[in-house]
Amino acid sequence: MKARNKSKFLILIATLCCLCAFASVQTLAASITQFKLLNGYMIVIPVTVNGAGPYEFLLDTGTNTTLVSAEFARALRLRPVDRVELVTVNGAQAVPRAWLNRVTVGAKSAANLETLFSDLREMRAIRPEICGVLGMNFLSQFNYLINYRERRIEFEDEDEMEKSLRGARLPVERDEGRVLITYAGKGCLRLVLDSGTPALILFNTDARVTGLKWEQGGSQLLRLSSELGSGLARQRRLRSFEIGGAEFYDLPVTLWDAKDGGADRVEDGLLPTSIFRSIYFNHRKNFVMLNPK
Repeated sequence: MKARNKSKFLILIATLCCLCAFASVQTLAASITQFKLLNGYMIVIPVTVNGAGPYEFLLDTGTNTTLVSAEFARALRLRPVDRVELVTVNGAQAVPRAWLNRVTVGAKSAANLETLFSDLREMRAIRPEICGVLGMNFLSQFNYLINYRERRIEFEDEDEMEKSLRGARLPVERDEGRVLITYAGKGCLRLVLDSGTPALILFNTDARVTGLKWEQGGSQLLRLSSELGSGLARQRRLRSFEIGGAEFYDLPVTLWDAKDGGADRVEDGLLPTSIFRSIYFNHRKNFVMLNPK
């Protein structure tokens, strides 16, 4: 989705739940920040903004920019510089945009960070203390490991984790900051690695040409919600699913017919990072490791 002469902003806040099993990965990280895990997938981390805080933010690898609640923006006395289009699976809306002088997580900081204003009602209904969403305009400036069992994000300074971790290195594509990997069946699916969704979601995709191994039986209806509304989707289950050396069985999949019809959509779906024990993002060399050892 394109903003008017700006860039693309895509978020998904789904009111689904999933259960995941996690295992530990020990690394030599330069900076470690503990996080809270809500509903089995939502990562909430402490963030310092303009020297104040820490405040609770949702960490979202599926969002290419940073968001703050309108209430929090007023508390920071942020002044919008313009308005851009915020896009979710349920539609688009023009929202104010401003810039944060400095954003810090643990020992890692970024200056002059773009942020959009939103009421964040879906996530704040789950946890009212959440003030914003930390997106890929911050995260893509660093290499890090999301460790779900230990509930921490581990940043590296140079390449200390890259040298210590073992696993398949999957090349990634980028769509305005977001990270995509490819699932190769009889066809190919380009999937965004998304820490903000609890289940694998496919958009307007004909499953028959992808070679996915579906369980027998029909689909079930469920409701997806985002900042701009909600809508019905279908859910099926995969008998087995393998990507990057990681295998899953009886995996739930949400089939979503996006309102935009998918004409401008780069990705075929969203792959939740929470289904992995851990995941390593190397933004300097453009690869990821799924369940590294």
